[in-house]
Amino acid sequence: MIDRLSVGDSRVHVHVAQPSRKTTMSFKHGAVVFDLAAGKVSFGKLPPVAIPAGLQLEDGATLAFQLVGPNGELRSQTRTGILKASDKQPGVLRIAGMAKSASKFTADNGWQYSTCKFRAYIAPPGKNPIGDFPEWIKASASRQRSFWNRLAYLCREARRKCSPLATEEIISFVRETILPAIDNFNAELGRSKENMRHPASLKVELPGVDGLWSFVGELRKRIEKGRAVPAGLLEKVISFAEPHKPDYTPLNEFLRSLDAVAEREARILGLHSFEKRSTLKAFVAVLRRRKAVKNAWSEGWPQIKYADGPKFGDWGIHYSLNKAGVDSSLLETGRGIPGLSFGPAFRPEQTGHPNLKGVAAARALRPAHISIAAGGKDRWEFDFVVLQHYALPANSHVKEWKLLHQDGKLFLCLIVEVQRRMPSPGSLAAGLDIGWRRTEAGIRFGTLFEPAGETIKEMTIDLQNSSSDSQRRMAFRINLGPNRWDMRNMSRILPGWKAGDPILNSIEGRKRMSIQRSEALNAVKEQLQSECAECLPEWIKDAGRRGMIKLREELKDNLTAVRLLDAWLKRDEQLAELILNYSRRATARLVQGQVLVAHDVCRYLQSRGISRLVVERCFLAAVSQKQEGVNHPTLERSQKYRQIAASGRFVALLRNTAAKYAIALEEQDAINTTRICHHCGYRNPPAVREWLQCGQCGRMLQQDHNAAINLSRLGTDASRVHAARQPV
Repeated sequence: MIDRLSVGDSRVHVHVAQPSRKTTMSFKHGAVVFDLAAGKVSFGKLPPVAIPAGLQLEDGATLAFQLVGPNGELRSQTRTGILKASDKQPGVLRIAGMAKSASKFTADNGWQYSTCKFRAYIAPPGKNPIGDFPEWIKASASRQRSFWNRLAYLCREARRKCSPLATEEIISFVRETILPAIDNFNAELGRSKENMRHPASLKVELPGVDGLWSFVGELRKRIEKGRAVPAGLLEKVISFAEPHKPDYTPLNEFLRSLDAVAEREARILGLHSFEKRSTLKAFVAVLRRRKAVKNAWSEGWPQIKYADGPKFGDWGIHYSLNKAGVDSSLLETGRGIPGLSFGPAFRPEQTGHPNLKGVAAARALRPAHISIAAGGKDRWEFDFVVLQHYALPANSHVKEWKLLHQDGKLFLCLIVEVQRRMPSPGSLAAGLDIGWRRTEAGIRFGTLFEPAGETIKEMTIDLQNSSSDSQRRMAFRINLGPNRWDMRNMSRILPGWKAGDPILNSIEGRKRMSIQRSEALNAVKEQLQSECAECLPEWIKDAGRRGMIKLREELKDNLTAVRLLDAWLKRDEQLAELILNYSRRATARLVQGQVLVAHDVCRYLQSRGISRLVVERCFLAAVSQKQEGVNHPTLERSQKYRQIAASGRFVALLRNTAAKYAIALEEQDAINTTRICHHCGYRNPPAVREWLQCGQCGRMLQQDHNAAINLSRLGTDASRVHAARQPV
């Protein structure tokens, strides 16, 4: 039971007469109620005690509590909360309990977590910086790096113990036996489809016995398919690895006890909870990612951070609030939440940019202040500004705030719980057919049928209009045509290009750059044949980039060959960099366009009063089944268009966007939607062309439109589902 309260230096001490689980849980999770008229305070369902003298109580004030044992020793249990006046009970101040959310705050009722991410700066743009990060943040970042490196080291040691062989022995066997055998095998074949690559699972920092057995599996697969392998290599690897069986017990024990290990290491390094939480979450994310992408044994593990590494300067502060959350309006009104508060937005003249208009003016620069108890009377404080370009969701609750420093940039993330509107049940369902059909303007990646007005909307990747001109954008269309960056770099893609000449679109640009790399490779081969024919190996005619690099090492004493190969290698690296930049920019433009189209679809359905959208489940596999046995040149180009359209990513984006518009995205098992005539229900044979004629009623059907209509009807007529699921 709680005996009494006393006012300490920076906390309210809660003295317990007899420690118990009920008392501790009531202190940590129960609602704290101050009855000013009675002069009493209660924690959860425990009996009330007197309010100590000198304790300042007012609406919006932040109180920090700490549990004190019967012998006067401070215990580890602490708690922070904001006092809030009761509208129904005058003279009563409450701190919300940390019990589980009430049943009305469930996912079934539309309550979801959402992240509000804002860019943060140490000083407003246009002003002189107010200084570097304070020393407590630098010290925190250093502790987090030490914590990460300690966990990475322990993980590496656990992996090492799994292998009965010393790492040096495996590395020596790989270098002296496996790699020379593969190189000699490839040299004998020349450039051929039968060539073998070096095993990626063994060319790592810490190869294990698992990597050897993985390589054995690769060799056996080649043999089963009738492909050649280096003579005697399979037997050598098996004889080397067979006496040694890996034992995963040390690694499994480390993963099972990761929380306890992290708690121990954090205590040794003196980490606070908001420091340990951010580092441990990032560490666990790396472990989960390698399992999700099915990395090989030696790949994807957390690596030790070094000063010259790309992630060395990253750190984070994860400040969790109580489970019920804190009203986000406290940030908007300036009162603040535990550890964080916002000030009023700067006026335009205060930012150094007094003439801001439009979207830029709507982005409010707000001063932010962090204040965290550091023990005793000290507090850790940090002032910065936040570029808040949208208001926090109404009626939301802040569950956690994070200050993140990633890749030299500062961000403030607010994890809020907000209620989305629930989809209203309706008899009508729209149908969305996913595809990647090449059209005159670009690639059609989706067809939407809306049954209320029986209208059809086509979603197209336009390879002619530029995405840099927002005025030319049309709904349901992604402008992926040439932009200003393409114009500036067109002379690098097309030698001899001049202003006024046509500009290549994304498909043509990638194809042209790939052709240039092949032409440059063939050109250097011809030069070598004409100037150094006597010293060239026979396999040079089939050599690729790796082969040419190997050839340079072999001919390093031939100055002519070295000169030609160095010039080619420089040109090849320039083209490779250009292709990489081109692909990254095109992908970013495509993703942004898919987000806009997802909003177009949801807004359109919302305006028509439709709250259900039906798509085909596993449409990629369904398309392959529909095209099975059909041999046509059009299908040979299908994979290229599918990669450009990235239809799977669009469906994932649409699923997340639909929840914000209270639209339910339903998936139906159907594989014949393009072939079943929506007029008479006859299932036509497979056809490659866009239009087909129904074999029963004779009507002409546009396949994509027909599929969208059938999907719409699958969502409303259950009798059609069985027919659509039947295989060919």
